[in-house]
Amino acid sequence: MYLSRVTLADAPSARAELIKSMHKGVYGYHQLLWRLFTQQSERSFLFRHEQSDGRLVPQGEPVFYVLSREQPDNAEQLFQVESRPFLPQLKSGEQLGFQLRVNPTVCRNGKRHDVLMDAQQKWLYQEAQLLELSTEGTKKNLKHRLLDMATDEDIHRWNTVIENGRYCGELEARLGRSSALELALKTISERALLTWWQQRSQQIGIQCSDDAMQADGYLQHHIKGKGTGAMFSSINLSGSLTVDKPETFIESLARGVGRSKAFGCGLMLIRRI
Repeated sequence: MYLSRVTLADAPSARAELIKSMHKGVYGYHQLLWRLFTQQSERSFLFRHEQSDGRLVPQGEPVFYVLSREQPDNAEQLFQVESRPFLPQLKSGEQLGFQLRVNPTVCRNGKRHDVLMDAQQKWLYQEAQLLELSTEGTKKNLKHRLLDMATDEDIHRWNTVIENGRYCGELEARLGRSSALELALKTISERALLTWWQQRSQQIGIQCSDDAMQADGYLQHHIKGKGTGAMFSSINLSGSLTVDKPETFIESLARGVGRSKAFGCGLMLIRRI
C-alpha cells in the first residue's frame, strides 16, 4: 500500500479542475483524485480531505491524504504528490494514536440511519410516550411538544441524563428547559456513538476505551444529483488505541472503516505514541 499527501499543482488547469469538482458536491473530490488512478475501473483508494493551515500550501487550500494499493500516477500533472510505502508492522498490545473521519450508521428495517440522529429520535419518541404525547411528526415536532408540556419532574429526568455525560458541568448553572433538552440529546447521541465505536473497534481488531477517544466536527452532507433527501453524516474521531489483532487491523486499514468511503470517510491515520 501507499500513503500519499496530495495537493493541487500551481497551475490554472489544476485550479479549473478543482472548481469543477467543488460544483459536484462531496463526490467531486473522489472523482478528482481518481485521476491519479486512471488504470483502475473500480475505486481502490481511501482519502481524507483537509484544509491547509498555511504551512504546506496557502491557508484554506485543499490537502488530501490518500491510501491506495497502487502508487498514484500524476501523469496529468494536476497535483503535487508525496508518496511513501505504507507497510505497518504492528504487534498485539502496541499503542497508537489515530485520526478517523467516519460515517456511523445503524441498519433498521433494511434502511441505514445516522447513529447519532437515530438515538436522538428514539429517545424523543420514548419521552413523548412517557408524557402521553403524540409521537407523530418530525424530530422538531417532538421537541416542541416536549418543551410545551414537560413538568419539573420531566426536566429533572433530563438533567439525570446529562449528569452521566461530559456536559455534567453545565448543571452547575440552573438550566432552562430548552437547554436541558438540547444537552440531554447531545449526551444521548454521544452515548450511542461510543457504543457504535466499541462494537466497530472489536470488529477491526483494536481496543479503545471511551476516555481515550474524542469526537468532533459532526456534519451532515447533501449529495448532489441524488434527490433532495440524499445525504450522509460524518464525524471526526481521534485519540489512542491498543492493537488487539494486528492482521485484522491492517486489513481494516486497507479496506477502510465504516461506510461512505467514496465521500472521504473511512481512512484511519495512525502514528506510534
